[in-house]
Amino acid sequence: MNKKWIFLLTAVATLAFQSCQKDDPVPEVDQEEVGTATLIFTEVHREAHDDHFHYEDFPGAHVDTIHFTPAPNGQLLPPVGAHFHLDKGKTYRVSLQTTDFAGRRSEQTFVTRDDIHQVFFTANPASEINTFSYVYADRNAAGQNVNVGVTGYMTILDTSRTFIMRYVMRHLNPGVKANITAADWNNPNFLNFAGATDLDLSFEMHFVDGGGHGH
Repeated sequence: MNKKWIFLLTAVATLAFQSCQKDDPVPEVDQEEVGTATLIFTEVHREAHDDHFHYEDFPGAHVDTIHFTPAPNGQLLPPVGAHFHLDKGKTYRVSLQTTDFAGRRSEQTFVTRDDIHQVFFTANPASEINTFSYVYADRNAAGQNVNVGVTGYMTILDTSRTFIMRYVMRHLNPGVKANITAADWNNPNFLNFAGATDLDLSFEMHFVDGGGHGH
């Protein structure tokens, strides 16, 4: 009799364990979690070709790097007192590098999932958004141009006051990106594009005339 009870209890326990396994799947690991971020501004030559531009690297180009690390509240912040200058009339390749919380490079995830990611820029004061232009320059695995913002080109059109530049990587809901174009890079209503924010980087910027400031 005892053996029968032991068998029945074992069978019930086994079924309960299997049920828990089915009902409680292992949580999916978020591949877009960002532990640190770096924005790299590399000066390039811009040359007009018909209705578009070509961008070329050159020796001795000026490079500015802004590294963002997590604050106690989880927000990614630049170094205390950081203040960056770019020169009017010059063009810079803006490159994003990120690491996950294990220190592994992760920015390519945004390009791989280009159908749900896009970067937007804002300026505070808002009027300073007119002092620069931006074009997306990402390519997917097939070599096709996609609008993401891990790589892009920023051209400084005019001098500016010191302002807060904001670089925001939006994680868009499925189908939303079909209604967004490359011209929306500075759309002030970008939060109306339904989704969430994967990355929000703010930093102090100043556009100057002819390298009158030190970098």
